[in-house]
Amino acid sequence: MPKYTDFFHKNDIPDDDGWVSKSSEKRHARHLRDVAIEILALADSEFDRIPFGDNDSLREAMLVAKKLKPRSEELRRQILHVESLMRVASEDDVKLFENMLKAIKGAKVSENAQFHRLETLRDELIATGMEKINSLMSENPSIDRQKLRALVSKAQKEAEKENSDRRYYRELFQFLKTNINQEQSDE
Repeated sequence: MPKYTDFFHKNDIPDDDGWVSKSSEKRHARHLRDVAIEILALADSEFDRIPFGDNDSLREAMLVAKKLKPRSEELRRQILHVESLMRVASEDDVKLFENMLKAIKGAKVSENAQFHRLETLRDELIATGMEKINSLMSENPSIDRQKLRALVSKAQKEAEKENSDRRYYRELFQFLKTNINQEQSDE
């Protein structure tokens, strides 16, 4: 069975005779368990993006684990089973799983950053009004200026009221999300 040198302590690097300390094997097993838990935590659409290749038994074991109750003994045992299947998988497969997890996490981080930029932009539009609308229009000339002004005006009136349902506040965000994202994808 192949051993992974990535997880060995510098003192635990295998000798010519192939000896590996038990501690390094445990570190490697813990790492595989962590990877399995991260994969199980993914949403179904993201889970489907993970390429299992010829590891159908690993995929099936993970699907079973996704259906189990959180923090249950059955889930703990199933995760240990998934870990044992990952130990049998090739080093390349494990690296592929790790790379896909990094790619999915990177996409989530960029989506969250874009979401926060749009929220900030919406709040600035409501706070400053025409001043920010003009600067936004100079950056994104294809945005419908009239609709943007109307939404900002309605959102400002809504902000002045105490018990409003914040409909235009949300509508302004959706308008910005649609138009700003469309501008960025056109470039």
